[in-house]
Amino acid sequence: MRHLLRWTATIVALLVLLGLTQSGMLASLDRRLDDWRLAAANRPVSGTTVVVEVDSPSLAEIGIWPWPRSLHAALLDRLMAAGADEVAFDIDFSSSRDPFDDAQFTAALERAGGYAWLAAFAQTGADGNLHFSRPLPEFAASAGSVLVNVLLDPLTATARSLPIAAADDDGTIPALAVQLARSQLPLPEILEVDFSLDLSGLPRLSFTDVLYGRVDPAVLAGKQIVVGATAIELRDFFTVPRYGVIPGPVLQALALETLKTGRILSNWGHLPGVLIVSILALLLLFRPGSANIPAIFTALAVTAFLGEAMALIAYSQLDLLVSTASLHVGLVVLFGLALADNGYDHLLARRAAQDRLRFLATHDAATGLLSQQGLMELPRSLVPQVLLLLQVQATDELRVTLGHDVVETVLRQFAHRLGHAGFTEVARTTPATFALLRGDDGDADGLAQTAAQLRTTLSGEYHADGHHLHIDVVIGFANGARTRAELLNQAEIALIQARADRIQTRSFSPADQSILDRHRQLDRDLRRALERNQLRLNFQPQVDLKSRRIIGTEALMRWDHPELGPVSPAEFIPLAEETGLIVELGRWILNEACEQAAAWPSPVTVAVNVSPIQFQHVDLASAVSRALRSSGLPASRLELEITESSRVTDPGRVHAVMWQLRNLGVRLAIDDFGTGYSSLSYFRDLPFDLVKIDQSFVRNRTSAEDHRLLAAIIELSTKMDKHTIAEGVEDEPTARLLTEMGCTYGQGYYFSRPISGEDFTNLLSQPPRQKRIS
Repeated sequence: MRHLLRWTATIVALLVLLGLTQSGMLASLDRRLDDWRLAAANRPVSGTTVVVEVDSPSLAEIGIWPWPRSLHAALLDRLMAAGADEVAFDIDFSSSRDPFDDAQFTAALERAGGYAWLAAFAQTGADGNLHFSRPLPEFAASAGSVLVNVLLDPLTATARSLPIAAADDDGTIPALAVQLARSQLPLPEILEVDFSLDLSGLPRLSFTDVLYGRVDPAVLAGKQIVVGATAIELRDFFTVPRYGVIPGPVLQALALETLKTGRILSNWGHLPGVLIVSILALLLLFRPGSANIPAIFTALAVTAFLGEAMALIAYSQLDLLVSTASLHVGLVVLFGLALADNGYDHLLARRAAQDRLRFLATHDAATGLLSQQGLMELPRSLVPQVLLLLQVQATDELRVTLGHDVVETVLRQFAHRLGHAGFTEVARTTPATFALLRGDDGDADGLAQTAAQLRTTLSGEYHADGHHLHIDVVIGFANGARTRAELLNQAEIALIQARADRIQTRSFSPADQSILDRHRQLDRDLRRALERNQLRLNFQPQVDLKSRRIIGTEALMRWDHPELGPVSPAEFIPLAEETGLIVELGRWILNEACEQAAAWPSPVTVAVNVSPIQFQHVDLASAVSRALRSSGLPASRLELEITESSRVTDPGRVHAVMWQLRNLGVRLAIDDFGTGYSSLSYFRDLPFDLVKIDQSFVRNRTSAEDHRLLAAIIELSTKMDKHTIAEGVEDEPTARLLTEMGCTYGQGYYFSRPISGEDFTNLLSQPPRQKRIS
């Protein structure tokens, strides 16, 4: 059946191609291809043919029409006197005019001595017979008749050939080109004009210029002259290949030049193209195996190129006219058939793939479990449901160390165990997260116990490809939601909170949604806070513990939310670090702190915290340099407090940036020393000036062990030539203890709470005695 379909489609395609060639529907494409070939095969004319034009300037200069034949007589005399070989008039002289003018023209023809030729026109009459419009007998007695008929394509009305002769009862009249060329070659009945001849090389002279002696006779001497109408008003024009529309006399001259060059063109039309397409169609029908579309496309493209090249060679070297539009269209049709055949080959495969896609749209390929989409598309349950979301921890790290295949094997084992956990539906919602769904029996305590039992059962050792992996599971669960999507969302929130709280199982509570909604609002509004001037800076003084004088201050960001009121930095700064907004906030606080500090009455330092994100995503040194330059603040008055975690993210980059900052003259401090990722190598590797002791080592630390640890930090810093500043100083005994241990500076509520920029400026404006804080 398929074989019959292929043969039927091919035969129909070939018949359609033949129909296109015969109907002229390929004429436009053929014309463009012909024009290209003719231009590519450009040939010079012989230079022995001249066209004398009855053009628009001549009509205007003489001022009347029709012209008296005495003008033609005068022109003929002028041409013969200039030494023209022969003169052929492509003008109708079949009717009588003024007897005197006709007599003058007859005399001129006699003086031409048989070297003048007059146009004859063959027409098919109403009776179906051929009739001639011949020159008047008195003219014909002194001049020969030449045929000036042109053959038009019946489909496109394009003139590209002419008959070499025509005959009636009175005799045979040769074509103008045949008579003047006197070619010895055997001629076909139809002469194809060679339009590759360069028309720009054909001399064309205005009738009046020749008539009134404005043309050098040397231009005319020894030439064959064709005289005819080229003025647009006289409407003797034809559409031809390559040149578009040209006058009839110019077309006659091109025909004459065709014979002079000895090119007898044969027009093979569309036959070669159709034959080539037919042969290729048979080859495609009998090819083994399925269609190789790229190979077929390449073969057809090469065929199109070679076909066009061969047509050009045939025209320029073998004098053969070949129409290639049928070849190109046929090749496109063959490629369409190949595509259709290929499509039929893949139809069943596509159907199978569609079935597979429908399955994958609702299922996980690796485990066969429902996907999140499949879970959502389950029929709506009429009873309340519970959903447990289980996440296998550290799968990304395991993929890096053991490879994707090992981890997927373990997860398939995990999914298999879930399938026996007694739940109605099991789904894999993300690569490391699985959902369990069942009806809600209303027992919240029982649900929590089930979650705990599942975690105990599923956590533990798994074996895959010789590897022993310990799997840990965190579970978030929810119940009571109205829709499954809402239920899944609540379980996800519970899972996120469980990871944040570092617990193994957690149930969703309404407070979790409120926290999430607040975070979303803060994230959205924080992006607008800078534009709406909702952010401000407070300053907490830093004090020399011995003199109790203010030596600097720490700039602290504050956010006055228009709806929520003051928002703690401990809430919005981590959020900004997660979303990347900290980069813009860091730039703002740096510029703002430098601007305000430059206006203070006392040259104290201003300390600005630097987020680890700024080291990774910002040219921090350039940002600091711009802030100092725009504010006019000396670099020595700016102190950057760098948290220890920033050193860990990219040690090489942090080290390089800190040296850049140091070279600017900026003071550097290690913030919250003793917590997080502290390392004694900081003292050796990083160019910082100050160690900021975290308040956890200072506040409410009264035991001897606490004091010894604090003293050790201060002593180490002093021996490494680093100043120290203690955070969290809240009373005088703590301040005295730090002074006795050798700590340089202190900061805390005992000295001052964070105050506004205006209050800090007023504090600095007080007399020296009053600026002491004790």
